[in-house]
Amino acid sequence: MFKKSFTTGCIILMSANMITRLLGFFYRIYMSRAIGTEGMGLYQLIMPIYMLGYSLTSSGITTTVSRLTAQECAKGSSQNAVKILHTALFMCLTLSCALTLALFFGAGNVSLYIIKDARTCMPLKLLSLCFPFMACGSCIRGYFLGKQEHIFPASSQIFEQTVRMISIAAIMTFFAPKGIEKSCVAAVMGIALGETFSFLLTIFFYCFADKKSRRKSYISYSSAFLAVTAMALPLTASRAIGSAISAVENILIPLRLSFFGGCNNALSEYGALTGMIMPLIQFPASLIGAVSVSLIPALTSAQTLKNTISAHRTVTKTIAFTAIVACGASVFFCMFSTQVCQTVYGKPELSKLLKALSILCPAMYLHITLVGILNSLGKQIHIFITGLISSAVNIFFIYFLMPKYGLWAYIYGCFAGQCVALLISIIIVQNTFNITAVALKYFFFSFICSISAAIITNYVQRYLNINTYLSAVLMGALYLCLLIKTDTLDISMFINSKGLRIRNKNKNSIHI
Repeated sequence: MFKKSFTTGCIILMSANMITRLLGFFYRIYMSRAIGTEGMGLYQLIMPIYMLGYSLTSSGITTTVSRLTAQECAKGSSQNAVKILHTALFMCLTLSCALTLALFFGAGNVSLYIIKDARTCMPLKLLSLCFPFMACGSCIRGYFLGKQEHIFPASSQIFEQTVRMISIAAIMTFFAPKGIEKSCVAAVMGIALGETFSFLLTIFFYCFADKKSRRKSYISYSSAFLAVTAMALPLTASRAIGSAISAVENILIPLRLSFFGGCNNALSEYGALTGMIMPLIQFPASLIGAVSVSLIPALTSAQTLKNTISAHRTVTKTIAFTAIVACGASVFFCMFSTQVCQTVYGKPELSKLLKALSILCPAMYLHITLVGILNSLGKQIHIFITGLISSAVNIFFIYFLMPKYGLWAYIYGCFAGQCVALLISIIIVQNTFNITAVALKYFFFSFICSISAAIITNYVQRYLNINTYLSAVLMGALYLCLLIKTDTLDISMFINSKGLRIRNKNKNSIHI
């Protein structure tokens, strides 16, 4: 008899995400001070290529492995999941090696004709070398997530970020005096080393911690290949095209921003937006991302065994948690934008951007959750179409309005695109789970509680002159108390010793 706790898995992944985000913040603070906003802008030009490589080689296949593994484990056929993993690893390795060769030998053309900055050529060549390690490591992590053994992918995630930071800190002092291009090379070397050592650790976990699943399977490699391909192909295409469009957006932004009359340094302003402000907005989203990842195997297991009660309960818990985090983050960033920018970056002038982007939090965070639900329902085509529509809205604002309104056009485009994507996703999910009333309830009361907590905190900060860290703690404590007092947060819904168990024919139980 075995237990798989959705709540426990979420806590493990959220803890790992918070640790890696905190490490990432120190990394970005160090980078912004070492190479400046222009250097951060150059570094951000390379990141869309990195994300495109991830989408092509591992993102879709990893999600597929997670979902298929959850299905097989729910039916008591974990040995079939191992064969699915081996098949997916072969596919990931083939795709990643092909992409490595293409990018390594085509880096010059990509830097000149696509990114339009020759300084990115060498960083792109180094970046290409990490694709096989990234793809295979992500695939194995997907297998562990499908088995709901979250501790292994969480550990490798933290290990990767730690290696990245240590390696960059060690080599940046040597490369930074040689200019922005060499500094960018040092940053990419850190990424490559992090991916490599994370892969080695993941292999170690698989070889020594998963021996009991390697029994004789009942499916052939051809069947496993067809199963993986049928699910991974639309998902990979969706995410690859989405990443390509995102790359187009990131390349267009500094180009169109250069036409804005009030902007003398487009790359610096772009680096401040994407390299400093967006990471702040995305920091609380790491909690939601962890929940979204955990949703896929949990809901897939429940649906495989036709346990609708457990599925609806899991969705309700997730939306409640999303509303609490989204509203709290949005109000905090809005009301304490100046203090946050001063404390984190020493640049209070960035507060206007942070305050404007804070309105994205509710729509962005809820959409992350809904994407997790849609993935568990097998709605990859819908995710793809939604992403295309949202990106089209963003590109429209960037191309046509940015020369006139500057970065504000990008902010307005992000908000409009997120709202469109959110509305479409709600309509699709509503066909399976009745989430509208639940979402409205939790978001309304969470918003009221967060506003009240922020007003009280602002009053205390003004008269007692406490720093930003204490303000954040005070607001968090007040927010939590108000949520509990108004019954918006029901602790028993998240911490339940009895839980819900799904029983299969082999009398195994999955605790959700």
